[in-house]
Amino acid sequence: MTDFGIRADGPHMFSVSGELDIATVPLMNVAIAQAVSQGGPITIDMSFLTFMDSTGVGAILKSAKELANGCIVLHGVHDEVGRVIELMGVDGARQNLHVIPCYVPRGDRDVGDTIEAPDAWSG
Repeated sequence: MTDFGIRADGPHMFSVSGELDIATVPLMNVAIAQAVSQGGPITIDMSFLTFMDSTGVGAILKSAKELANGCIVLHGVHDEVGRVIELMGVDGARQNLHVIPCYVPRGDRDVGDTIEAPDAWSG
């Protein structure tokens, strides 16, 4: 089984980690189904997602299409996941789907760890 986790951080906020692919998309779909049926905004934090294939992208696009009102915000998009999203033209594919990139340092991190911004981001 592929390493994947999803945690509800509220009724419309979710954090995903690991790999979102053909094996794990059903887990995400079940986890966000109620939020999608209620309408957005829905935030999906992808800071700890390490891989996503076209099946994951398709599931997110389908959820945005099924959303009665509001939007889906993909937050923390980075590295390989960001490249897949960019190559597939996700940002701008639907008016109710928004992509927010984020710097995530390499290394061993767990969902919920504090992530320090690089010094260049300091005021």
